[in-house]
Amino acid sequence: MTPELTTNLPQFAYSAQQVKDNEAIVASQQNVVMYALMQQAAASVFQLLMLKYGNCDKVQVIAGGGNNGGDGYWVANYALQHELDVSVFSVKDVNQLAGDAKRAYFDYINQGGEVVDSLDTSADVYIDALLGIGFCGELSSEYLDVINHINQQNKPIIAVDLPSGLNATTGEVAKACINANYTVSFIALKQGLLSGNAKQHVGNLYFAGLGLADAFIEHVEPLSQLVNYDALKASLPVRHINSYKQQLGHVLLIGGDKPMPGAIRIAAESCLRAGAGLVSVATHPENRAIVVQGRYELMVHAVEHATELEPLIEKADVCVIGPGLGLSNWSKTVWQAIEKVNKPIIIDADGLNLLAQKPINLAHMIITPHCGEASRLLGIPSSEIELNRFDSVSKLAKQYNAIALLKGAGSLVANSHHTVINTSGSVSMASAGMGDCLSGIIAGLIAQGMPNFEAVQLAVNIHGRAAEIAEQQGKRGMLVSDLYPLIRKLVD
Repeated sequence: MTPELTTNLPQFAYSAQQVKDNEAIVASQQNVVMYALMQQAAASVFQLLMLKYGNCDKVQVIAGGGNNGGDGYWVANYALQHELDVSVFSVKDVNQLAGDAKRAYFDYINQGGEVVDSLDTSADVYIDALLGIGFCGELSSEYLDVINHINQQNKPIIAVDLPSGLNATTGEVAKACINANYTVSFIALKQGLLSGNAKQHVGNLYFAGLGLADAFIEHVEPLSQLVNYDALKASLPVRHINSYKQQLGHVLLIGGDKPMPGAIRIAAESCLRAGAGLVSVATHPENRAIVVQGRYELMVHAVEHATELEPLIEKADVCVIGPGLGLSNWSKTVWQAIEKVNKPIIIDADGLNLLAQKPINLAHMIITPHCGEASRLLGIPSSEIELNRFDSVSKLAKQYNAIALLKGAGSLVANSHHTVINTSGSVSMASAGMGDCLSGIIAGLIAQGMPNFEAVQLAVNIHGRAAEIAEQQGKRGMLVSDLYPLIRKLVD
């Protein structure tokens, strides 16, 4: 039987422990023998090997001592059956193998397979079957050396279930971690593969449910889920034929201190492109003419004191504060105006730094930090944020009683009960103004009637999708303004 293999990932994701505790139970319920499951998993990896590197001359499998190594032996077995030049580099003494891994080893040997005790630097492709989903913590010096040696070859690597050196639950990357070109994940999606530094090592992610994925979802409550663009887009309130601008929401964006008019302008224009009916900007008096120039659909107000903001906030349905706000006396003055806001408010950029200095509790607050801002909000080093982004975003949501969006590769959205993973986006988004743009999209969707949590999810997904389309013209040199027409199309 040819296993299913797809880049269309399941909607739900799990911890490594959930998979370890339940995969055998679910397999038993479906009358599937675990050894047959190992063979199917290996078949899916071999299928990908042939799909991507079918013309390779020599393959080497790097096998560890657990069932992940057993998967590797079966990949090698399939390679033998297809008359490929293949060997297995066993990092552990094969005499220490047990259970299905030991059985897989003997099946490979009986087929005429070769096991060696060193890396074959002449191999065209490596199969990483070194460490499985049970790995966490520090690597031994032996594994560190092996992983570094593999990476140094600069050869294609396919990882079995996950790249060795990666924590499948938290996404923490060890001192050494396989840099895979492709990873094939089995049965249930492990959330640690989907966010932060992990994405650098996973490469292109494929999924093989091995006939158990649906049953697993029914049996085990997921730890997190993926943003569902189609469902969220369908829930965006319909724009009726007799709609008028006041029905489509009024957004007020606050920011743009003297040296930073661009950020608030980007956020405001993105808000318009996301479909808000009316968009107002409150900015430093010296920036009013600059912000409105060339985008006269914006209503731009010069604001000197917090009291001038009160009537503007009163008229708005949604507020954004932070883009280009700065940390000057003017910034701190206008910040005072939002301390009693009782409507959806997105806090971004320097608004987050002011929030970290003086925490406030607003009823409908959305915070959108990157790693550095999150570290200040939680009072911990940024390195700790990246050790477990899932835990970090959950802490942000609970500590600030807010919807938290932790930005970065595989951005995470959390409220007090749920965590959602965004899978859209690209490296081309490392460009000035991208965060400001995202804040504007969020506000624009909320203004049109989307619930806050759903609006944040759809906004971050649209933001990433727009970048994916724009980068077809090149990953370097993409500007945030390149996204505007694409945002408009994606919300239509």
